[in-house]
Amino acid sequence: MIAGIVRSVSILLLVVLIALVMVAKRRGNSILEFQLSLVATEFGHWFGVLAIVGAIGFLGSWGNPFIRFGGALAGGIIAFVLFGPLWQAVRLSEGLSIERAFFPGMGPSVEGVVVERCTYGDDELEIVICRPAETELSPASKLPWVVSMHGGGWNGGRPDEFLAWDRELASYGYVVLLPAYRLAPQHQWPAPLDDVRAAVDWGRTHAEELGIDPEELTLFGRSAGGQIAAAAAMGVPELRAKRCVAFYAPHDLFFARKYAKEDDVLDSLKLLRDYLGGDPEENEVAYLSGSAIKQVSAESPPMLMIHGTPDTLVWVEQSRRMAARMSEVGATFEFYELPWAAHACDYFLWTPGGQVMMNKTLEFLAQKR
Repeated sequence: MIAGIVRSVSILLLVVLIALVMVAKRRGNSILEFQLSLVATEFGHWFGVLAIVGAIGFLGSWGNPFIRFGGALAGGIIAFVLFGPLWQAVRLSEGLSIERAFFPGMGPSVEGVVVERCTYGDDELEIVICRPAETELSPASKLPWVVSMHGGGWNGGRPDEFLAWDRELASYGYVVLLPAYRLAPQHQWPAPLDDVRAAVDWGRTHAEELGIDPEELTLFGRSAGGQIAAAAAMGVPELRAKRCVAFYAPHDLFFARKYAKEDDVLDSLKLLRDYLGGDPEENEVAYLSGSAIKQVSAESPPMLMIHGTPDTLVWVEQSRRMAARMSEVGATFEFYELPWAAHACDYFLWTPGGQVMMNKTLEFLAQKR
């Protein structure tokens, strides 16, 4: 009876895991498929352990050698595939913790990080502040600061959607400001750019009480927020951004419009028109000022870009083309392409994507310019 249960569980495990591998390898055409792909890749190592368990179940519970070793081999192959993202992440980032990938609680403590909320600008938009607690006791500590623009397709999202990630970044000695910005379609570009200006002005006005060095500013963003951060860093030199970090972001809005479709995952055609006030022929100025690739020069601040190759929401070509343009004009940049990673792969700090992106960000921010 026990052997029969083990056989049934082993078969069920392998079937489910085969389906998971198929999800991880395909480019989804819906938000649900994207979410499943994210889980299958970023948590693949956990599922890989289950595949090994299934393989052992086949070895120990079947009398037929063909079924026994065939099932065990299948389980081993599935485990190998599912462990792929973790293995690739280890190769990309020397500081990646395999232990933390399996035991999330092994990360750094964020108990010393204060989270505060207030408003900024004439529109009284929300701004969330993450900072080491000691800055309250020592306002003259002069920490570097990061203004982080949230994602959400320009028509949604909230400042604290990656709060765990931002708290951990703050724990390494940064003050992280997370401003809300005005959203489409009620507000179109350059409204978010004006909000970046207001958030930076607010930060510099409150530099003493925040404990920041006004000149050590990094503009940061993910997805739609990455577009905003990069366009601001490259196109508005008076902001005096020292660095820019953009994860899986669209840097060329003309290019995005060229390939936008009504029936894709995000209804990107409508999204772009709502955000930019129409097509390029109708509002070329917005497309130009919103495209970091059109603003970059040799004097642009150094930039870090990270993008997943199979990203279905923002095409990896956006970051590839931005990197090529920065190389062409002689600007300083780093670009890392994650061969397994879906959009928002850094949402969970302990996964392969989360760890690689945090480690690369810390390395980049620590460099003296």
